[in-house]
Amino acid sequence: MVLYRKYRPQKIAEIDNPEVREKLEKILSSGRPPHAFLFSGPKGTGKTSSARIIAKSLNCEKNNGKGEPCNRCSTCLSITNGTNLDILEIDAASNRGIDEIRDLRDKIRLAPAGARKKIYIIDEVHMLTTEAFNALLKTLEEPPEHALFVLCTTNAEKLPETIVSRCRQIDFKKAGISDLLQSLKRAKRGEEREIDEKALEQIAQLADGSYRDAHKLLEEVLTAYPRAKITDEMVQKVLGEKKIGGNLFGWIPTHDAKQGLEMIGLMAEKGVDFKFLNQTILETLHAHLLKKYGLTQENFPYQEPLENLEISDLKILINLFSKAGQELKNTSIPELPLEMAVVEWCGGQEKAGPAKAEFPQPIVEMSSPEPKPSPQIKVSGDNQQISEIETRWEEILTAVKPYNHSVAGLLRSCQPGAYDGETLVLNVFYKFHYERLSETKIRELLEKVIEELFGKKIKVFPKLKEKEVL
Repeated sequence: MVLYRKYRPQKIAEIDNPEVREKLEKILSSGRPPHAFLFSGPKGTGKTSSARIIAKSLNCEKNNGKGEPCNRCSTCLSITNGTNLDILEIDAASNRGIDEIRDLRDKIRLAPAGARKKIYIIDEVHMLTTEAFNALLKTLEEPPEHALFVLCTTNAEKLPETIVSRCRQIDFKKAGISDLLQSLKRAKRGEEREIDEKALEQIAQLADGSYRDAHKLLEEVLTAYPRAKITDEMVQKVLGEKKIGGNLFGWIPTHDAKQGLEMIGLMAEKGVDFKFLNQTILETLHAHLLKKYGLTQENFPYQEPLENLEISDLKILINLFSKAGQELKNTSIPELPLEMAVVEWCGGQEKAGPAKAEFPQPIVEMSSPEPKPSPQIKVSGDNQQISEIETRWEEILTAVKPYNHSVAGLLRSCQPGAYDGETLVLNVFYKFHYERLSETKIRELLEKVIEELFGKKIKVFPKLKEKEVL
């Protein structure tokens, strides 16, 4: 069993987020829970785990439906094992149509098979269609006494206000380092492994506020070293150096934006954690800066392309990637902050070489040379039609990824621009991305995936849009 599932919280007191824990303690001990919860927040912050704890608390045979579940009675055990017929989990990303919600609405009136309450946990609820939302709303307005909903979402802003207003909303923020360490130490004790505090701290830093990601990273390290005591050097080797490799810095002295962006695209294809990549770049730049003052570190991470840079160059690069590190905490496009650092260095320096001319600044809006978008495309767009694409954009990215990880990464830097039901214009903000997405084979791949999702042929045209380089 994967560590995140094995050591996920099983009772209220084990919920690592203190704010969520305190709110649920008060609500569940009162004996008067709302008929619907809305859990909103980033991935991996404990929304689904907390929903299952609610299900156990309200149905536990020992606590009379109030407070902590016992985790020993047959009902608690069946919920923990995922076999309880009255606890239904629905993935809205896969079951987003009106038929599924209508089926839910028809069956919700039936009494529970054995539990005290029927609990409906709907994950990624923002992915439901407008018609499905309307059907769900009718159920939320008049739910039977024996039913309770827990709606979970990473994009609460996409939910209709009519849905939000009928739920008790609880925000799940990104986990702090101390909360992540608490969760990791629970797994450490359970696995009976020796792990240095610094190693756990490094994993917590790389997890970017996600309990799930923290446990995945820990599991990767433990698997690589099944019997050894885990040190921070081991963490760095498994999670960073092994995957990164290659020439990270060759584009810097030549100000070659294309090479720099290709490097980041390659890292995305390898599945490198961008926070770790950025940290590696900063540590190397820092070491070379100290060397300029005669301070050489042990295990100095020497990089020949950085050898002849001036101190002023290193300072600029450190500032750029420090800024990227801050932006990585909030961006939904992990590679974008690093790409912007590359663009700023290559396109914004007075002494840039010939490569600078290949990446003009600012990039001007132009139409695709292969082929040109039809003049019948509605550039202003139809709000309802473009909303259909925007709502399912994450689903499109997920569907593209198995075919081509690199293309999925490129699409995360794009936005749906205009859509008239037959033709989709993609707004692309980087020349390198635009050139790749204009390739016939890539456009055909996108059109194939979109046809599978939407059930009809939709032509895709990239458009390079003007974007000020910060």
